[in-house]
Amino acid sequence: MKKSAALLLSFLLVLGFFVFLLFFLSPGSEGTVIRAERTWEPEDARIDLNRASAEELQEISGIGPVLSEAIVAWREENGPFRQAEDLLQIPGIGEKTVDAIKDELVIGGIDENTGRG
Repeated sequence: MKKSAALLLSFLLVLGFFVFLLFFLSPGSEGTVIRAERTWEPEDARIDLNRASAEELQEISGIGPVLSEAIVAWREENGPFRQAEDLLQIPGIGEKTVDAIKDELVIGGIDENTGRG
């Protein structure tokens, strides 16, 4: 009987320890806990050239308000972009800029049958 009582007591102590840890590590608890900072990034944080607003386009490196408005205007007049190199048709955007930002872009929203968005 003494062994089973000792095992039960050990089990209760371990269980109590885990409850204690959960209480102090849970969000909103009053205890002070130091946690490692975690960052979460979506799988694809690229900007969709055919759907992004002028404000969203400004998140692309080197694209400010003037160029973002020009991109939106070109898209409204000419339809969706088919590739990043289509940006070369916009005054103020050159090959170096396209090469620098193409990894930040995704070309979405094109209907494969019509070639339009």
